[in-house]
Amino acid sequence: MKIIILITLLICSFGQQPEFLQQIASNSFGRQILQTIQLELTQENAARQIYTMLNKLFYDLRDEDARSSKANGERQAQCADQFQQINSIQEKAVVAKADYERQIPGKQEELFNKLTQVEQKNAEIQRNDQLQLNFSEQRRKDHQLYEQKRDELIGLINGLKQAQQIIRQLQTSHPGGALVQLKDHHEQLLKNYAQNSEFKSITSLLMELCSDSKIHSDNDNVQVIVDIINDLIESIYDVQKREMYAEDWAEKFFQQDLIRLQKENVRLSGQIADDQAAAEFAQQRLDDLQQQALLQQIIFDNKDIERKSFEVACKEDNNAAEQARVSRNEQIQIVLQLLELFENNFNDRTRAALLEIIV
Repeated sequence: MKIIILITLLICSFGQQPEFLQQIASNSFGRQILQTIQLELTQENAARQIYTMLNKLFYDLRDEDARSSKANGERQAQCADQFQQINSIQEKAVVAKADYERQIPGKQEELFNKLTQVEQKNAEIQRNDQLQLNFSEQRRKDHQLYEQKRDELIGLINGLKQAQQIIRQLQTSHPGGALVQLKDHHEQLLKNYAQNSEFKSITSLLMELCSDSKIHSDNDNVQVIVDIINDLIESIYDVQKREMYAEDWAEKFFQQDLIRLQKENVRLSGQIADDQAAAEFAQQRLDDLQQQALLQQIIFDNKDIERKSFEVACKEDNNAAEQARVSRNEQIQIVLQLLELFENNFNDRTRAALLEIIV
């Protein structure tokens, strides 16, 4: 019974060998090995030589697999290091960009404030210039009024002095002509000089008194009027002096105002120059911050592109290494199967099967 089972197993084993060899022949590497084996089988002591060849091939494949695995491991480690470097650079770029962007609003506000100050100070200079024009125009009008009043007062003084001369003629024995002359002079004096003067009433009253027959008939009364006119002239002189004093002070205050406004404009112009320089610096700094923030974004984006490129390359390298590993494992399995064949199952039937297999 045992003999029958053994024979059956041997028959099955021998029956399976062509199928086993056909599977090896279906692989390109297997075909090359089988072709080499077929050539070697034509020589003496072929089995031992083939076994030695297969054994060496096995160790060569195993060593190659180890070297390839090591190389791929190193390559993937390089990829990991590169990804770490990219991550580090991107993290620094993100931090730097955030820092630059954090400073931008402050610089924008500083620039806005400086430009606003320049605008405000220019407006102040324009207001001061307009004030100088307004002051100058008002001063011109005031001075014109002063000169007009001064001329009126001078004319009034001269008119009163002339009136005194005419009045003194009333003290003569024939005052008739003087009365006519005094009346005309009275009218001209009021018309030309006293019309808008505070001395109009008293001047008119004096002239009317002089024309009164009861007054000019008495020399003492006439002299009283002459003395009153002298007092009036002195009063007018006092008014004239006060007007001149007021005019001098008005001119002095006017010049002081002009100098004050001019100095203020000089001060404002200096501040404007400083503010403009500060605004230019703030603008340059703002531009630099924006450019630096943009540069950090470019660095981040470039590293992102670099990362994707490395990911593709590293993945392709790893896939290629994995495919090569799978292929070598298949080759190793083929070699191991053939080693097992030549070590334990090589006989004439096996030899014949090897020679007959079509590769």
